[in-house]
Amino acid sequence: MSQHHERRQHSRKIGHGLVVLIDNRSHPVIDISVEGVKYQGNGSHVGATVSLKLARLDDMKDCVEGRVEVVDIDYETTRGRFIPTVGLLRYIIGHISKTTGSEPTYFK
Repeated sequence: MSQHHERRQHSRKIGHGLVVLIDNRSHPVIDISVEGVKYQGNGSHVGATVSLKLARLDDMKDCVEGRVEVVDIDYETTRGRFIPTVGLLRYIIGHISKTTGSEPTYFK
C-alpha cells in the first residue's frame, strides 16, 4: 500500500450520487473524472485490472461497464485509472455536466 498525498486544496464532490459495483458489491464514489475514480473499498491490489459498473445511486439500472487499473489503495479507499471507452466517457461527462450545471461540449 502506498501513501498518496492529496494535492487538492478543496475536496471535490463530483462523485456524489454514484457508486461502483464490483462483484455485486456497491462502493460509494468519492471522486471521479474522465481519467479515473476514487471509491470506498479496498478489495484489490495496486496494478490489478478491475472490471466494474459505474451506476447512479438513485437508479442502479442507469449504469455503464468499465475497467480500471488500480493505482493506489489505503485502508478505506481505492484509486483507479480508467481504461477508457466511448460509452464510459459519455457517462462520466454526462454525470459531471449534471453535477456542475454545465452543458457537455464533448460528443455532440
